[in-house]
Amino acid sequence: MESGGQQSLQHWIYGASPEKGYGMKAESHSLNGPLYLRYLAGHFTPVRVEKTASGSTVIDARMIHPAPANDEILLSVLGRGVADEYNRPTIQNHTVVVPAAPVRDGRLTFYDVEAAVAEFDRKYPKATGKIDPLLTPLRPDDGPASAGGGLRRLITRAAVDTLASRFLADPQGRTLVLCRGSTHQYRNELLYRLVELLSAGGEIPLFPAISDAPTLSAMNHFRLAISSRGVRADATWTLLDASIDHAALPPIRGKNPMYARIGEAFAE
Repeated sequence: MESGGQQSLQHWIYGASPEKGYGMKAESHSLNGPLYLRYLAGHFTPVRVEKTASGSTVIDARMIHPAPANDEILLSVLGRGVADEYNRPTIQNHTVVVPAAPVRDGRLTFYDVEAAVAEFDRKYPKATGKIDPLLTPLRPDDGPASAGGGLRRLITRAAVDTLASRFLADPQGRTLVLCRGSTHQYRNELLYRLVELLSAGGEIPLFPAISDAPTLSAMNHFRLAISSRGVRADATWTLLDASIDHAALPPIRGKNPMYARIGEAFAE
């Protein structure tokens, strides 16, 4: 709901609770949970086992899922939760229901939403039960915004052109983008900017994506995964090197606006 230049966002927190194990820990008063939880069923915390065993291993990833019925986006921030009753490390998934329209027109970015999540988690690190919605300021409506700004620091234009062509040619295709020596922050930013750019014009419907390599059982819940080198995937996935210097696929006819937006993003 939009009010006074702000967006009210429903959200929930999934994680471990003492004596109960993993489950829903907190949720907005007005959240219609069953409407959204099905999109994440089976992969609320799709983090590989080697990352969960040691509390010193950083867990910092993002998931994006479309919720088509209401033209909304589910943005999940994955990180460490508080230790359980036996002082074992846990994982937390803080998911926000984001209206797609202000994201498409540039009035709300994934970084805006993440800032609201970070502020809430800072204030209420042990939130449980019913919680208030997040309030996020909307950006001024001063004309079409250029999506994908800053991509040139993260990936080559040839790689983005190839990714766009693949999504346009194969609506069910899955692509694993491999980044040499990337950090969590690098991959999270790349995910945000790619999804905002590729879905901006409507030629490519919003798609499920994750900024780290998930468990093998969760891989096929996504169409785009961003990871460092050395990740294995089955034959249904196409591997795309983020540093290629020539597009691996030809542009799709009749989709010039898509490639023009990519060019604008790399001109910044």
